[in-house]
Amino acid sequence: MNRKIVFSLFLLLSICSVNLNAQFRLGPTGGLNFNRQVFKSNTYRYDGVFKSRLGFHMGLMTDLLINDNLSLQTELLYTQRGGYYKTERLHITEEYTGNIGYVSLPICMTAKIDVRSAFLFIGAGPYISKLLHSSHTYTSNGTNVENGKLRVGTNYETDQVKPWDAGVKFKAGFELKKGMYMSAFYDVSTSDINPQFTVTRNKTFGVQLSYLFSMTEEDRYNRFEKFYEF
Repeated sequence: MNRKIVFSLFLLLSICSVNLNAQFRLGPTGGLNFNRQVFKSNTYRYDGVFKSRLGFHMGLMTDLLINDNLSLQTELLYTQRGGYYKTERLHITEEYTGNIGYVSLPICMTAKIDVRSAFLFIGAGPYISKLLHSSHTYTSNGTNVENGKLRVGTNYETDQVKPWDAGVKFKAGFELKKGMYMSAFYDVSTSDINPQFTVTRNKTFGVQLSYLFSMTEEDRYNRFEKFYEF
């Protein structure tokens, strides 16, 4: 996935959202992440050894209504992810804990079904993430081998994590017509974030709670049942 194209598309959509004479919504969002890292090696199978790590996300969401049943939703998030594993093989016990924080930009096309006072919706689209910070600990047979920040870069000899991640976001949930929004989502990374000869990908399941404010008079009128009439 070309990161520059995705980032440029996000900026273009944000600019168009402000300038279009359309129903546009904006609001805070946040929730919990249950992140697991998938780790693959040519010499050892790590299937099932990585455990989920609890994290969080917070930021802003926009909702540009295309018609009554379709909208384009974008998000600007700080999201915390990471991984944990513990292995025992050949009399060697290894334990690793990693925490990584990203600024993430998902763009989802969302289909909605009207159910009187709410909408049910499903959506999907790409996301791109830039690494902001990281920390980790690694022990072998109970001895602390390494800890601190991960070395960021793309050099397979010296670095431990790449600065960018990208993938696809799937989500489903409901939205009350007066603004409250709740969804469950699944982010699947399509990028290898490990610069070394092993492959590491993020997979994140989470729950998200938002409140979307109407930014146009027409939308406020429709959502709040003739708001300006008394």
